[in-house]
Amino acid sequence: MTDTQISSFLRECVVSEDDTEKGLDFDTFYGLYISWCVLGRKIPIPDSAFKTALAVEGLKPIKDKGRRIYPGMGMVGPAARDYVMNSVPIWTETATDIPVVEIRQEAVPSIA
Repeated sequence: MTDTQISSFLRECVVSEDDTEKGLDFDTFYGLYISWCVLGRKIPIPDSAFKTALAVEGLKPIKDKGRRIYPGMGMVGPAARDYVMNSVPIWTETATDIPVVEIRQEAVPSIA
């Protein structure tokens, strides 16, 4: 059997956890794949081809509230760390929490 890019990705980045109802939604799964490609300097396939490749590998999603979920799937390895670290916003304050400093025109010295 030929080792494909997707089968390598699955082997390195995904674990099957049959004892859990959780899983990866499609966007997370594809984001993990993109992180794996970036770290490995590989050219990613488009999301539509990725969905087809997962089906060829025997992974079938279920629909949950309009989202495609791959049940029992979990992330592992360096690509998982990269995906999580680059997906979580560091600054979560709203614009109303940022102090506004008023600069009055007469306070600015002229350059002559």
